[in-house]
Formats: sequence, C-alpha cells, structure tokens
Amino acid sequence: MSQSSASENKSAGMQIPHWLRLTLAIAAALELIGGLKDLPILFGDTSEIPGPGLSGWIISAKIALQPVFAGLALVFAAGGRVRLALVAMAAVVLANWMSYLPSVAIHGLEFQGDGAGGLVTLFEIVLAPLMAAAVVVLAWLDRRLPLATLLAVLPTAISVLFIILFAIGVAIYGF
Repeated sequence: MSQSSASENKSAGMQIPHWLRLTLAIAAALELIGGLKDLPILFGDTSEIPGPGLSGWIISAKIALQPVFAGLALVFAAGGRVRLALVAMAAVVLANWMSYLPSVAIHGLEFQGDGAGGLVTLFEIVLAPLMAAAVVVLAWLDRRLPLATLLAVLPTAISVLFIILFAIGVAIYGF
C-alpha cells in the first residue's frame, strides 16, 4: 500500500464517521442518477439545449460532466477515499452552478417571487460555489471532513427536499 493510499484510508477511517461516508455515497448515487437521466439530451435533438454558442456549450458540458463526477464520487466514497470523493462532489456542485451562468448573464440575478424563489437563486448562484470551494479546501487540508461532507451533500439534499415538497403539493392539490 502506498503512503498516500494509507493516509487516505487513515483519514477515511479515523476522522470521518461511517454514516457520513455512506451519506456521501448516497448523494453521489443520486447525482449520478440525475446526470444519467439528462445524458440522452446530448444524443438527441440539441435544440433542447438553451442558447447557441458559449451558453449551449456550458449546458452541454454540465450534462456530460455531471455523471462522470458523480460516478467518481460514488466510486471513491465506496472505496473509502473520502477526500477524493469530496473533491468529485464539489465538481458536481460546480458543474450545476456553471449551468446557471448563461441564465444569469442574460437575465441577471432575479430574486422575484414569494421569497422561496429568491432563496433558491441565492443558494444556487452565490452559496453553492462557495460551499464547493470550502469542500475542496477542507479535503485538501484533510481537516473537518465531516463538515466538508455535509457541505458537499447539502445541494443534493435540498434538491431531494424540493422534489418531495413538489410531490406532496401535487398529491394534495393535483396538477
């Protein structure tokens, strides 16, 4: 076993609880499923991808890279290489963030709506990339890996929460 592999296993086993590693793997699996769901867009009618030029390229890159990064995060988390899994999950968050940039460039930051829409915009555009950067720094320094894990899975958890709330709303009020 190499020294870097030994130190990676040491950090995974000693500094981060098993349930946080499992949480990281579950979040990576959910992101992988979401990324694989969008992947056929690249092989079909590309008119579904908004905007020509750089905007369309950014969206296409997000669609192509999300399952790759999420798959890497899942493999690394399952293999106990938590620091690498954290960096891969941060890449998933950054890929999602980049997909919002064309809309922000065209429409600006829109904090309209009943308040929840503005909070989501604030989270996706401002907080998510800051959290991803914090995850990378914490993983690189091998510090506070439980905090880094929680920051890495928070965007996925929020997405799942919104899906559940939407499903509840449809169940109660219909569609």
